[in-house]
Amino acid sequence: MDSADGPTTDVRRAWVEQLAADRFGVFIGDRRIGFIDVDGPLHVALRGTEYDTAVEVDRAIRFDQALRALLAA
Repeated sequence: MDSADGPTTDVRRAWVEQLAADRFGVFIGDRRIGFIDVDGPLHVALRGTEYDTAVEVDRAIRFDQALRALLAA
């Protein structure tokens, strides 16, 4: 079972905004924590508040997997 501050809680609190056809911003509350880029079949999770300085933390086939990887980073 996840603790109150664990990854499951973060997934429930996270929200996503589509910024472009292939890019999503990921937020917890009013704070942007990263981005997910769609590159063909891959979803690339990037951790950081600004896109140009965000760091890749994972690549996944499914969007929800990339989201979980981003929240766990």
